[in-house]
Amino acid sequence: MKDSEIIDLGKTVFGVFFSIGTLCLLGALITKNDGFALAGYLLIVFGVPVNLLCILGLLIYGVLNTSRFIECMIAILILTANIPIAFLYAMIGLSFFNN
Repeated sequence: MKDSEIIDLGKTVFGVFFSIGTLCLLGALITKNDGFALAGYLLIVFGVPVNLLCILGLLIYGVLNTSRFIECMIAILILTANIPIAFLYAMIGLSFFNN
């Protein structure tokens, strides 16, 4: 893989899960439909393992191919930005649907 492809992979995975999470949160807040909240919960349940597998794959690739290690770490940092965002979205969703 080229350097830009590694970083683009991290950005793409981040963008997909960020977009779906935002869609679920906004859908739940705007429509007050529990289906969006359930979809957001399922996104967390299934999205965490997918993101962790991507991180693990990038880490292994970076260790085995040391010339690409820095790019893999950048992609991993991009992916880990989803963690606080998902936590914030979960707190917003839980506070909204607890009332």
